Amino acid sequence: MSQKNKIAKNIQELRAEIKEAQLVGVTKYSPVEDVILAYEAGLYDFGENRTSDLKEKAEVFKTQELNKVRWHFIGHLQTNKVRELLQIPRLWAIHSVDSLRLLEELYKRENEFKGSEIKVFLQINTSHEEEKSGFETIDELYPAVDLMLSRKDSKFKLHGLMTMGPIRTEDFEADARKCFKALAHVQKTLAERYHLNDLKLSMGMSQDYSIAMEEGSDYVRIGSKIFK
Repeated sequence: MSQKNKIAKNIQELRAEIKEAQLVGVTKYSPVEDVILAYEAGLYDFGENRTSDLKEKAEVFKTQELNKVRWHFIGHLQTNKVRELLQIPRLWAIHSVDSLRLLEELYKRENEFKGSEIKVFLQINTSHEEEKSGFETIDELYPAVDLMLSRKDSKFKLHGLMTMGPIRTEDFEADARKCFKALAHVQKTLAERYHLNDLKLSMGMSQDYSIAMEEGSDYVRIGSKIFK
């Protein structure tokens, strides 16, 4: 089977499995040629972990006028990379806003973004592992939500919450489910406090997306099951 047909088949099978959820193809380990094959198979949402790699792929897509693409930044974002990220064409969402400081830097650099809107997911470290960034507590999260809701005319729109399953665990499935349930609980708490009834959940990757789906994920970020 050709790489094109293999990628198309993988996308079709994943979509049938995740139903209403949004599939974001993670392109971290894939050449831009494979990403284009996925685009040609009808997948337009792609997630990248590094600003430099995203910039490179986005420029190829722009040159080839593949204008249905929606880029999602899903990796750890350093404040000194904000300007570079916001200049990337067809940037659609940032899933990894992990601190109030980063959020403030985004607002400071907002004019660098030439599009109409960027969807923002606030990242929560539900596993509380040191290797991960993210808001650690709900009380830590409130100032970021307050800031976003106060900036009604901003291009940055609070769209949802993001988390990752555990890295270090002796019971992967149970601990992943615990992380995803914790994010759903934060979603419910924010809905009650702020009357935010449409916050989306970005959770689940190739190894744990089926568990994330069971816990209510709206966006799953999958790489190897598409491209490998």
